[in-house]
Amino acid sequence: QLACPLDLGCHSVMKYRITDNIIHPFKLLPPIYKELGRTRLEIAIKVKAMFNERLFGSNVVIKVPTPKNTADTKITVTAGKARYEAEQGAIMWRIRRFPGDTEYGLTAEVNLIASTSDKKAWARPPIGMEFQVPMFTASGLHVRFLKVQEKSGYTAVKWVRYITKNGQYENRY
Repeated sequence: QLACPLDLGCHSVMKYRITDNIIHPFKLLPPIYKELGRTRLEIAIKVKAMFNERLFGSNVVIKVPTPKNTADTKITVTAGKARYEAEQGAIMWRIRRFPGDTEYGLTAEVNLIASTSDKKAWARPPIGMEFQVPMFTASGLHVRFLKVQEKSGYTAVKWVRYITKNGQYENRY
């Protein structure tokens, strides 16, 4: 039983954080990196929404790292917008609304500046994601019963809002 004094307005009654047995809302399929010579690299990435088609992810941002000697990029996406941001050292792919049970892809041709130093293999940093998925619970926790006892005669509206936000969501391949 949880007791809290309520005045008019919305209140957060409970917030929680989990680290085990998480239902991942997005699945990043293994990215394909192809070296097309010494100064070109091709990257292909697919992301699939693993939640119900009635839900949607919002403000999805996928950060695809590129080598430090990247000169420019040619990017094609199936949804959203993507561009190379030199200050981030990555291609930033933004999808405003990502429907459930759908798959989107990105292909990029990265032109590199020829390096005169010894050729050291590029250690690919992880691909990062930011997102929100309203009405989805990564833990599977659902409120089945909510009872509001109000003595002042005020009629409370029983409403539960679920929202899943990313923490540090990175995929390393």
